[in-house]
Amino acid sequence: MNIRSHGYQLTFLLLGGLLLSGELLAAENTAANTAKRQSSRSTSPVQEIVVTATKEGEVDPQQIPYAISVFDRESIKNTGTDNIEDLELQTPGLNVSRNGQAARLYIRGIGTNLDFIGADPSVTVHVDGVYESRPTTALEQFLDVARVEVLRGPQGTLYGRNSTGGTINIITRLPDNESRAQASMEIGSYRYANVTASASGALISDTLYGGLAVMKTNHDPYVDNKSGNGVDGLLDDDSLNSRATLRWKDSDREAILRLDYAETDRATGAYKPTGKSTTGSPSPLANQLDQPEGFHEIAISFQDPGVEQINAGAAVEVRIPLSDSLSLTSLTAYRKIDYRTAEDTDGSRLDVLVTEIDDQQYQWSEELRLNYQKDRLGLVGGLYYLQEHHESDARVNINLAGIASVFDVENDTTAQAAFFNGTLAVTDQLNLSAGLRYSREEKDFADVRQTASGTGTATVFDIDDTETWDSWSPKFSLDYTTESGSLLYGTVSRGFKSGGYNFTLADGKYDPEYVTAYELGLKKQWPDAGLRSNLVLFYYDYDDLQVSDFTEVGAPRISNAAEASIRGFEVENRWVPSLDWLFELNFAFLSAEYDDYEAPRTPTQRVDVSGNALNAAPRRKLYLAAQYFQDISRGTLSYRLEYGWQTRQYFTAFNEEVSSQPTYGLFNARLSFRSVGDQWEVQFYGENLGDKEYSTSSREFTATTVGVTRDINPPRTFGATLIYHIL
Repeated sequence: MNIRSHGYQLTFLLLGGLLLSGELLAAENTAANTAKRQSSRSTSPVQEIVVTATKEGEVDPQQIPYAISVFDRESIKNTGTDNIEDLELQTPGLNVSRNGQAARLYIRGIGTNLDFIGADPSVTVHVDGVYESRPTTALEQFLDVARVEVLRGPQGTLYGRNSTGGTINIITRLPDNESRAQASMEIGSYRYANVTASASGALISDTLYGGLAVMKTNHDPYVDNKSGNGVDGLLDDDSLNSRATLRWKDSDREAILRLDYAETDRATGAYKPTGKSTTGSPSPLANQLDQPEGFHEIAISFQDPGVEQINAGAAVEVRIPLSDSLSLTSLTAYRKIDYRTAEDTDGSRLDVLVTEIDDQQYQWSEELRLNYQKDRLGLVGGLYYLQEHHESDARVNINLAGIASVFDVENDTTAQAAFFNGTLAVTDQLNLSAGLRYSREEKDFADVRQTASGTGTATVFDIDDTETWDSWSPKFSLDYTTESGSLLYGTVSRGFKSGGYNFTLADGKYDPEYVTAYELGLKKQWPDAGLRSNLVLFYYDYDDLQVSDFTEVGAPRISNAAEASIRGFEVENRWVPSLDWLFELNFAFLSAEYDDYEAPRTPTQRVDVSGNALNAAPRRKLYLAAQYFQDISRGTLSYRLEYGWQTRQYFTAFNEEVSSQPTYGLFNARLSFRSVGDQWEVQFYGENLGDKEYSTSSREFTATTVGVTRDINPPRTFGATLIYHIL
């Protein structure tokens, strides 16, 4: 069977949807049953959500003086959101791409394409408060998640370490006295199959609770390999994800043990040659690439590409009240990653570049936090410590030259910080907040690079270096709540990202980057009309930002651009005019440009790119969604349509069309039925209904003569999900 054929999935879904709708619509629609179903849904037109982003306990996000997008369990299910990558469509300012298994996260133009040892992301990911330092774990599937919080803008005061662009908090569901158990089965295009089961409840009533969740996912490749060598294709999946929670609670004291384990086995790294050089002219080997015409078809020479990863961790969170107004929280965590990948880096049937990486990483962290709340004053203060050890063995086979670059690298990072944030209610309507964080980071970096050929092995360089960076990250905000409940605020904050090392080059050390951000916002609700609208304007002064280039074969170079500025505005609207309708409209305008930067085109040539756009920073981005709920006698049907659109984004500082993605839009649709009492639910969905062919990143291989390659994203897919609540 051709894995690109969708006919049987589409027929199955349409027939299933029609049969389901016909049976249910034919049932008697009595007033009593309608009232029962509506009572199970929210009686408030405006969705009520609380977050813990401020580390002050549960807070209404409409009362937080900075931009934050929140996705609760219900919205995650309604939109079919599987991981952070799926949040890109809905979140203003967020752009996501992949480099193989590694995630590249950008918020308002701040992000990085530095995925390797010695480098760190600029948008951080925290799971239940624990910082995950390696980008290869950022896009794991959500499992038993209660909500996701996307904090836009520098978060240096409370989250510190490298959160110059923002941070994404993933909060898993805590077990409690309520007994819950559910199982779900999802099938779809490319033989997609996902089985999930979870259960939680009280082990000792009112004292001890436990929870367990497991997920298994498989699907065939989205991309066909037409070369006839080895692997059938790329972008498949075979993964296992599990999570266990044990929670003890006694009066105001609480202790939580969290364990997680995930295995990944994928044929990833789908990049396709464009046949063009970085300037847009034909690459020297363009007539030899012999690439298939289909966007989701490739021809690669390497027979066994793939990635294998084990990601596991444990965390203990303890909360102890010290008085009526003071409490202590301790969060201790340990994480470990085993990661191996091999890929046809140039993406062609020519045997040019093959990259192999074998990584082992572990980290442990501790955060001690005091919370004080009395009368008009609230304070959060604490200490943070992280120790990370990372080993990487890498080999870049430059087959056209008959040589290989071999790297043996170790990096030890020690990060320490002290922080506080305080809020004073000057009046019942006016709040003044101030925060400060001192961060100190040390990296011990050892790197041996050798060149292997038929004549033997030669050492290119042997580095053993230690560097320390430190910084103060302040934050000030003023917010005012009007008589009608609107929140007006202004915030000034500073973000710091430590320097690092580029393991491919002898002179690869680079400096920290800094950003000073100014933000003005309005958060407004009209509860009677069911409307919530948030508006934010921002300006960033971005100094010494870290960027990479490909001026040497198989060796990206990292350097500090001098200056950049970012300005724009974002609007988020959610309108629920009745229990039958839901509308969402989000829009972002972004101007993110280099102010002063000469980018290296070759080892000897530099180009002034001042005025060019930053990477992954589309000038405009739009999201529209409409959902209709139809009550019938046996439950509720819902119909949801989504459209996401954005203008051109560039992948390098040179802003060449060949290394960019033109304006594009994506359509998604979802038909759901939920039974009375919510015991079971079935969903039918279609994603990327227009079968849009688009890229979110590129690779530039000037010296190899292959030219520019661009990544491949999934085509149109269909699927169906059945969720059954056992308890």
